[in-house]
Amino acid sequence: MDRTSLGGHSTHPDTEIFPRLAGNPADSESLVALYEKYENELKETASRYFGRNEISERAVHNILVALGRQARTYDPQSMNASEWVSRVADAEARRLREVSDATHRPYRKTRRAV
Repeated sequence: MDRTSLGGHSTHPDTEIFPRLAGNPADSESLVALYEKYENELKETASRYFGRNEISERAVHNILVALGRQARTYDPQSMNASEWVSRVADAEARRLREVSDATHRPYRKTRRAV
């Protein structure tokens, strides 16, 4: 399948993206289609947790990978795709923020025992 058959902001339905990712979470054409369709939502989620900077841009890529890995859990009978993307993106951004906070603690002086 060529890129034009999957890409585009409004030409690629969720009913094609998620089954393809469920079968292959690394399907680059489907990941690009997913990114193009939900780009604003992914960027907004990342910026809520990291601000608007390079870290936020990297977080978007990690969120996209998480969406690909979890695509098999999407059930269109339970919720619409936009809501599912929002929930998975938020959970992944929160996880990334927690990891970042745990590994990059600011330096603090420790008190000495008297």
